[in-house]
Amino acid sequence: MTDPITVLVVDDDFRVGGLHRDIVAGCPGYTALAPVRGVRAARAAVRDLRPDLVLCDVYLPDGDGIAFVAEIDVDAFMISAAADGATVRRALRAGALDYLVKPFEPARLSDRLEAYRRFGTLAAEDRQLDQDTIDKAQRVLHGRDGVVSGSRSTTEKLLIDLLQDGETSASLIADRAGLSRATAQRHLAALATRGDVDVTLRYGSTGRPEHRYSIRR
Repeated sequence: MTDPITVLVVDDDFRVGGLHRDIVAGCPGYTALAPVRGVRAARAAVRDLRPDLVLCDVYLPDGDGIAFVAEIDVDAFMISAAADGATVRRALRAGALDYLVKPFEPARLSDRLEAYRRFGTLAAEDRQLDQDTIDKAQRVLHGRDGVVSGSRSTTEKLLIDLLQDGETSASLIADRAGLSRATAQRHLAALATRGDVDVTLRYGSTGRPEHRYSIRR
């Protein structure tokens, strides 16, 4: 994909939809469309704007997000708080390329979008593919094209120690650890992926929701 990848976010919570839109907009090679909050609006946006990728919630006020993904001829990720196996498997059977459980660290979605961009390059629609390329494209899409170490780095051990004091934000823990916010976020995302750290969203009276981190007990 050489043109910008256009992404439509479908989420009934306008704050969460805006947050996900901002993550998409911050990824190189991506353009984020205005989020929509229901199936009817999503159908119209897909018809009129022709996005390359849809990020869709499961539970929408006027319909089922999984059924919507099944009816459209567009790549899609499901993003939902629903984490039961039946819902996840139904989403994958409906054609979802990925499934993310809310809330999550922004870097996790950014990583998935980068993987999707690389997948699109390998599996371009105008390209004839051999089996090795198909296998590689699938590994890239699902993050299996690299080796992930299960051991904690020195920085991760430091962050774990600092999190013993209780729930905190990436900015606060970065200051305490003497790290940049981006570096702290990257290591916290790795810890969350391995299940060592829990991520929650904390809403203030104004502004964007803030990601908060705590030790998984």
